[in-house]
Amino acid sequence: MIKHEDIDDGKCYQKSHKICCDDEICCTLACNLLWGPCRKAVSGKKVRFVKDGFNLDLAYITPNIIVHGFPAMGLEHVYRNPRHEIRRFMDNYHKDHYKMFNFCCEPGRGYDPKFFHNVVERYPFKDHNVPPLETMAAFCNSAKLFLDADPSNVCNMHCKAGKGRAGLMSCLLLIRNGDADSAENAIKLYDSKRVTNMKGLTVTSQRKMVLFYELLWRNHWKISGNIGDVPGEVTPTKFKVPEQPDIHVVRVQLVNVNTDKLKSFSVKIYKGTNFSPILLYDSKSSSDKNLSLDCDCFIQGNFKVLIEQKKGIFGGKKKVFELWHNTLFMDVNATYIDFGLDQLDIKKGVKKNIGDSAVLRIVLKDETAVGATQPKGYSVVSTADDSTTTKDIELTKI
Repeated sequence: MIKHEDIDDGKCYQKSHKICCDDEICCTLACNLLWGPCRKAVSGKKVRFVKDGFNLDLAYITPNIIVHGFPAMGLEHVYRNPRHEIRRFMDNYHKDHYKMFNFCCEPGRGYDPKFFHNVVERYPFKDHNVPPLETMAAFCNSAKLFLDADPSNVCNMHCKAGKGRAGLMSCLLLIRNGDADSAENAIKLYDSKRVTNMKGLTVTSQRKMVLFYELLWRNHWKISGNIGDVPGEVTPTKFKVPEQPDIHVVRVQLVNVNTDKLKSFSVKIYKGTNFSPILLYDSKSSSDKNLSLDCDCFIQGNFKVLIEQKKGIFGGKKKVFELWHNTLFMDVNATYIDFGLDQLDIKKGVKKNIGDSAVLRIVLKDETAVGATQPKGYSVVSTADDSTTTKDIELTKI
């Protein structure tokens, strides 16, 4: 857990529009009536809790796991959940039996834990990104201990919109608490409860991390039964994240790409952290005509590969796609590892342009072997086409 004082709230926190009159009666009555339609519009397809005078961007994933949008104040509470209303909701339904979990890392996305009776923990990571395995494990262990302490206890978690980051972490907790027996079922349960169109956890890398969390238990901690039956550890010793291999990347290639649409690319490689990823390598120059770039970079743990291309003749770059992965789930003895489109964060339009068979190849050593080696464990396989309203994930053993 990251301490609140360790996060620089920056100038955003000091701006007057982030601070309201601190009048709970005003926020409860007048503001709810006035700004209710605006908040509903901003929620989009997310489920809202409308009952007993409450109208919040909030959903029960299970009776003990709640996901909601950021508890806002000032100007922002016009279109997000008012902070007073979240506290009133929790005190009304779960007084003395709840704990807040904040996954935001942006400046201004913290608050004084005293506002929620000092039952707040913060495990920050960047929007549309993924947290380190250690952060995932630490959060789940803390939440599991709290839920096991009393059957009436509930964990309510949020990020900014209360969908992606909070969705990822709630899926992990569904596995850890035994509410879902697999990553696939955890994602399906979350999608069915948080949104009305089954498009809840949509970022490929975040869905992949749910799979990786299950793999920690199945492959590394050797738990084959219900993970929820394993109690939390006051001092984690048995279920600590294994050492993640340090891997040398010597080349990045794009294979089976429509070269009419993508003639060259540049690459950046980042180390994942709880905050902004740390740049490890920047090719600066573009690839050769074979869509291949030599590089010299060591990756360990969570890493991101960002593929970019020039916008036009006047320079500038735009993202083609990016890959988030973790070296613990890679074959360190492989010559190279291929990642299909099902494992990349890529927009539909870009996917259509570069071709359905496109592959990101990460070369780990000189190519002396024939054939690519896929990551160990499971791959993320999308079984839905672009016209389908749901997007299932299969667990496919390599």
